[in-house]
Amino acid sequence: MEQEAQRIDRIIQDAHDGRVNISEYQIHNLERQAEYFHEHAGHESAHGKMTLIIVGSLIAFQFVLLWWKKHYYRSFQATTTIGLWLVPFAFAVYGKMNQFASFWLLFSILNSWIIFKSTRKPLHHMTPKLVYRWYWLIYQISYVVGIIGYCCMFLIFMGFGVPEQTEGEPPKSSPFISWGLTFLSYGVYFGVLGRDFVEFCTESMAATLGYYTKDGFPRKHLRGNICAICGISVSNAISTIDAHGHLQPPVAVQPSLVHGGVGGAGVDGAVESSTKLNCGHEFHEECIRGWCLIGKKDMCPYCKEKVDLRAFKSNPWDTTQQLYLNLLDAL
Repeated sequence: MEQEAQRIDRIIQDAHDGRVNISEYQIHNLERQAEYFHEHAGHESAHGKMTLIIVGSLIAFQFVLLWWKKHYYRSFQATTTIGLWLVPFAFAVYGKMNQFASFWLLFSILNSWIIFKSTRKPLHHMTPKLVYRWYWLIYQISYVVGIIGYCCMFLIFMGFGVPEQTEGEPPKSSPFISWGLTFLSYGVYFGVLGRDFVEFCTESMAATLGYYTKDGFPRKHLRGNICAICGISVSNAISTIDAHGHLQPPVAVQPSLVHGGVGGAGVDGAVESSTKLNCGHEFHEECIRGWCLIGKKDMCPYCKEKVDLRAFKSNPWDTTQQLYLNLLDAL
């Protein structure tokens, strides 16, 4: 810019000396250009330095986040979850995006009730199942909504639904684009938000029951025929995991009398099937599936022995769902 300013100054000087024949209006414009170039001289190098600083800061910030997540996971998880929950709603209110704000309020009201139930002491024995069912529903809805959005975007890329452009008229956009982006954004956002909240609820419920601690030994001893996730007795139909990591069909055994009743009987008298892990601990099948697949835990809640999640995938649909859950965790 400095060289350009000097060139314009020479032209203006030549015009004043009579060597160049230009009008007063042109001279005035050249003077304004020269003044602009003089003011912004050296900005190219400054912009380059600013770019390097921004890129370096972003890279350093990623390392800071990784360090924070590794050494202070609880505060990291709480901060990011609250930020993911509240910041988009603030932008929606500011931008008057009433549709998103309405869905956010509905989700927040129901989700707050679920969190309230999961943090009660003492914990009701049906609360873990209620929590896992709720977040499984959120996951299923977000999965379907995300697939719809992806299909809409795929149709656009394939040329379907693209309106014809008429010469002389403003360009037209396909409604598939807005609908596709909306569905895809809603599916990913509420799916990721549900995955973050369910981890908090899982930790809270497990700590309340006392059969699980993140570090050290549990506060309570797990008696035989007791599910460490919900705290009630397991059923008399037990599934086991073989040496290859496959979940075997339930096998009926002699029912045990625990707390004066038949093991695993619900409030309506129905018997729930249960699963016995390789470590020997038994759980209700719905509880252990919720703990491992929805609650993002890959270990026994009592002895912390690793659990092969492939044992809970009975068909290709389960594998696809697990891949989507892993994608939400990565986001």
